Amino acid sequence: MTPNNLHFVFGMAPDFGGKPFSLVHYLSIKSAVDLNKPEQAYFHYQYEPTGEWWEKVKPLLRLNKIEAPTQILGNQLYHVAHQADVVRLQMLQLHGGIYMDLDTISVKPLTEFLKHPFAIGKELRAKWMAKNWRQRLKFKLGLIKIKDGETGLCNAVIVSEKNSDFVNLWLDEYKNFRSKGRDKYWNEHSVKVPEKLSAQNPALITTLSPYAFHYPLYDDKGMKMLFEEIHDFADAYLHHLWESKAWDPYLSKLTPELIRSKDTTYNLIARKYL
Repeated sequence: MTPNNLHFVFGMAPDFGGKPFSLVHYLSIKSAVDLNKPEQAYFHYQYEPTGEWWEKVKPLLRLNKIEAPTQILGNQLYHVAHQADVVRLQMLQLHGGIYMDLDTISVKPLTEFLKHPFAIGKELRAKWMAKNWRQRLKFKLGLIKIKDGETGLCNAVIVSEKNSDFVNLWLDEYKNFRSKGRDKYWNEHSVKVPEKLSAQNPALITTLSPYAFHYPLYDDKGMKMLFEEIHDFADAYLHHLWESKAWDPYLSKLTPELIRSKDTTYNLIARKYL
């Protein structure tokens, strides 16, 4: 049984990758804690954030200061994103629980997935997302097949029991890690490797619909659906906000006043947690 712990990873570099702890990160933690009611909400960091929103959320968290890994299994980790990728797996291996990126907003609790030894959501490329409810139903029923290589398993949200077989297999694959940053291997170990391991070990993993965590997508249409329009996504447990795409135009500009005054998909969810 997977324990009801939450895990967040932040602050692998002193400049926080140019994205300091902000309102969006506060709302990610607050919504997750309020909905899931965890036994522990771990915050794993090397450099502690500062500021109003950090001080407000800090009492909800169990702080765990770490040293960001610079290598794994003999291979160097050049980018802070890859360091965070490794830390999340190591902490799930050690403690078990639910890992969430801080560019998420929770809609429903994930506690129903704690019965699984390991669960993760699919991520599809924009051209493979259903255009209407009929296509979405066909996808759920397995009537629409995705071509090999056009899908992956996104590590932004992971549910895992302590020392699960799948986490151990995933970490072991880092013996083949070869990315040096934003290169052609950028998402190999965060998306493609778990997809490969899932195909090889289907009994060890539960894969969830892309509509559970990772929709709308990171394309322009998806950004507008989240931050400019109003939609109700009945299948969503949370929304991945795709910070690398959304930071400059949307997330960096969030204020409580904006969230309260403008009705959008994101704002209508987020204002409950201000």
